Amino acid sequence: MDRRWLVCLLSTLLACSDDPAAPEGNNGDPEPLEVPEEVGPWLAANSSSFDGSHLSLPQTDLAFLADMVGDARIVALGENTHGTRDFFEMKARILRLLVEEHGFTDFAIEATWPEANRLDRYVRTGEGDPAVLLSGLYFWTWNTESVLEMIEWIRSYNEAGGDVGFYGFDMQYPGMALRDVETFISEVDPDRADEVGAQLACLGAYANGPDGQFPSARYGDLSDEDRSACAEDLEAVRVLMVDNAAAYEAASTPDSYALALQSLRVATQYHLSVTEEQSRDQSMAENTVWLSDQGGPARKWVLWAHNFHVSDTPGAQGSWMRDAFGDDMVIFGFTHAAGQFTAVPGPGTHTLGAPNLLSYEWHLDAASAPRFMLDLRTVDTSAPGAEWLATSRQTRFIGCCYDPSRPADSWWAIDFRSAFDVIIHYASTGPTTVLPFQYPGEF
Repeated sequence: MDRRWLVCLLSTLLACSDDPAAPEGNNGDPEPLEVPEEVGPWLAANSSSFDGSHLSLPQTDLAFLADMVGDARIVALGENTHGTRDFFEMKARILRLLVEEHGFTDFAIEATWPEANRLDRYVRTGEGDPAVLLSGLYFWTWNTESVLEMIEWIRSYNEAGGDVGFYGFDMQYPGMALRDVETFISEVDPDRADEVGAQLACLGAYANGPDGQFPSARYGDLSDEDRSACAEDLEAVRVLMVDNAAAYEAASTPDSYALALQSLRVATQYHLSVTEEQSRDQSMAENTVWLSDQGGPARKWVLWAHNFHVSDTPGAQGSWMRDAFGDDMVIFGFTHAAGQFTAVPGPGTHTLGAPNLLSYEWHLDAASAPRFMLDLRTVDTSAPGAEWLATSRQTRFIGCCYDPSRPADSWWAIDFRSAFDVIIHYASTGPTTVLPFQYPGEF
């Protein structure tokens, strides 16, 4: 998640305060400069602590999750930095629990859609090197020991008879998506392959290569007229594929056709993002709904993304997801009060500053438990010790990038109870371990 994009978007959507220490209040009364003494006991009585984060731990301490998840078929797991090991490990642990005990069947992450399909093939068949395929998602944030360990657990589970899929729902890298469309057309309609290749070249000339790198000339530098012409070419390919759906499915398979058409859609979403006609979050939500529709109502999904993306905040992926799934989705946000995390530049290790005065983390840090979950849907904000949850406050949004000389950039006002269903909080966390990039080979 790009910090500059996040700063710009959140400054518009989340009504950020000019004073990084000042929350949005719900009355004119001044708030105390120390956490009220009732907050700690209230958190102890109303939260659920757990023993640790690693997926190898016994699951008995997480029995309370059954009530939090209920009958939902979508569980969205956030993170307020893209470089916190405890968050990553806990999300893998929750995935394991939901798969083994609650019938969840699929995992999807904030990463490139067609490239993630190679990891889906790996977890189902064992084909390929998972470390190389993980590099091939082009997100250093996920190229970590923790995520690789989770992928290897999914593979082991499937090898023993399971059926868990691995998918991506992002659209920031159009190169492989375009290649997949060209390959499909060359197989099912070779007479039109050259024509389609020429139509896709308008975007393909500016797309990333197999190493994830874009050329120096960027699609965003084109004139509006050139991008408009490219949009017409992309639409022409879509019309061709839709008009010939029956023939193309017969020449391949319905699944292959659906994948190729979705690849074209992902490439088109990249165009729409550059032209600002559709946001990245809206596209990620669209892709997640498509994945759910493809799997059918019996499939149950665990999603992985940044806190902002999963949140039910206007403009966030989670807001469109909430429109689509309603109470069938449960959103978990992750917070921490202290510790270290990985971020760029580097990527390197950074240290969290103390929570901002009056922020959500400032209050959550009053708990005696080192880690716990708090179901925000059951909170009575009139109860002593819970009043601080009745109003919007600041929370961290760090994402992939961090400038230690500008810590105020990482704090934004948000309404926790509107944005999340459950908060998972840590007193202290550690950084992820980033793996070296391994070239994944040609598309």
